[in-house]
Amino acid sequence: MFNLAVILRESAATSPHKPVATWDGGAMTYAELDDLSDRFAGALSDRGVAVGERVAVQLPNIAAFLVAYFGILKAGAVMVPLNVLLKTEEIAFHLGHSSSRLLVTWAGVLEHALAGAAQAGVDDVVVVGEVVVAPSEAGAAGAPSLLPFASLLQAAPAVPPMADTGPDDTAVVVYTSGTTGVPKGAELTHYQLYMNADIPGRLFGVHADDVVVAALPLFHVFGLSSILNCALRFGASLSLVPRFSAEAVLTAVERDRATVFEGVPTMFAALLAHPGLEQADVSSLRIAISGGAAIPAAVFDAFEQRSG
Repeated sequence: MFNLAVILRESAATSPHKPVATWDGGAMTYAELDDLSDRFAGALSDRGVAVGERVAVQLPNIAAFLVAYFGILKAGAVMVPLNVLLKTEEIAFHLGHSSSRLLVTWAGVLEHALAGAAQAGVDDVVVVGEVVVAPSEAGAAGAPSLLPFASLLQAAPAVPPMADTGPDDTAVVVYTSGTTGVPKGAELTHYQLYMNADIPGRLFGVHADDVVVAALPLFHVFGLSSILNCALRFGASLSLVPRFSAEAVLTAVERDRATVFEGVPTMFAALLAHPGLEQADVSSLRIAISGGAAIPAAVFDAFEQRSG
């Protein structure tokens, strides 16, 4: 048996008080993430989510994403990450096509999330952040139940043991962009995701002292696998950037003394174009990784020259 959440459990046992994630104004340790994701796993079980059922997560790069993700894995359910920019019809499609039992969403996109969940027949919507519900929406017939994320964790029942999933069981369903047709759900197994974090991590020499900038969206497979899973596999720390901007990345690198930055070519081009790059202290960076598309040689050479 094998459950991908073992990457968190093992790193929490080795370095419980080490930050697993830092962000502007806060931090979370490995022990805290392990405990909170246990609680979320218990909350899912209490809501009747069974092993193998789908739970959709529509969150930006915030700590709650980590809690929800590892809680879903620990419960033996399947995580379906959704772009926070999806609109009502798109949310309804993804929820319905994946047969998701529950949606975890962000208060900033609640209007579309609620409408999409209602169309897909999803009864429970867990909301992260302060919720303001219009009177016409509150208690409307057929509307999903709103469950505050923080309250759900506080009221979670006794923690269940980590589900005994198999290495070939589906852990995550990532949807394609749909640029050439209807989006398709790619099923990724516990073992696939583990190896897809372990092998690149060894290739790039990721280690426990690394601080990895998480500016790529974690709901995308690049961010989820190459950043989140990889960092936790090797006991490193994440520097969470909820939404990419060159200024936000440079601030995070300086503040957290980040050692690894991963992005797509347009991100590297944006960093090169930012007037603050020359003054920013990026001396802590030891490696930059580009993916998603071929990086132009001119961008590659210029970034190497100007960042060191």
